[in-house]
Amino acid sequence: MRLNIVNKTPETVFINLSNKNRFTSPIVIKSISGDTLWDRMRWSSPRDSSAHIPPSLGGWEDYINNKCEDSTLTIFLFDKKLLKSMSFDSLVKKQLYTRKFAYKVKDLDRLNWRVEYK
Repeated sequence: MRLNIVNKTPETVFINLSNKNRFTSPIVIKSISGDTLWDRMRWSSPRDSSAHIPPSLGGWEDYINNKCEDSTLTIFLFDKKLLKSMSFDSLVKKQLYTRKFAYKVKDLDRLNWRVEYK
């Protein structure tokens, strides 16, 4: 739970962690209580943070250095407006996202494993 993504905006932000420079995982759009949520996707409430565990066994350093392309973790953020306005196929094909971060272990160490979205 070392990686924290801090949402400093007044809107919910949806998070996709990728071991590539693009998001390709099979994500299904669902409607729960009128909100759009993506299966296998985390989110952070407005002005809140979310803690993340590595997608595979071991620590974040092992995952990033051994499983991520170019030893770089890519974090894709999507706001609700984008998710509701575009189909899943269009998002993936056109690689549409609200914000993207790419970090090596040394970068995350420097940030104390805290990524802020403003």
